[in-house]
Amino acid sequence: MFIIEITSVNIAYSKGVVSGVNVNFFATHEHQTINLNGYIPLTFEEYTPIANDIVGLQQKVREKVVAGLTETEVE
Repeated sequence: MFIIEITSVNIAYSKGVVSGVNVNFFATHEHQTINLNGYIPLTFEEYTPIANDIVGLQQKVREKVVAGLTETEVE
């Protein structure tokens, strides 16, 4: 099992308009044998319902990371 920590959330802009949100994270395996870090880009629509919900952000990061590792799309 991986423990995911949200380290920051950054608003992404394109030509002065909000284009999305980058959720920065650090993840480590419970036995500390594997580490992951990076950011997950979310649309503003994906981010808004979970903006104040750390557990929701962690779950969204987990979904996107798993999808990236298994090469499947998550909507």
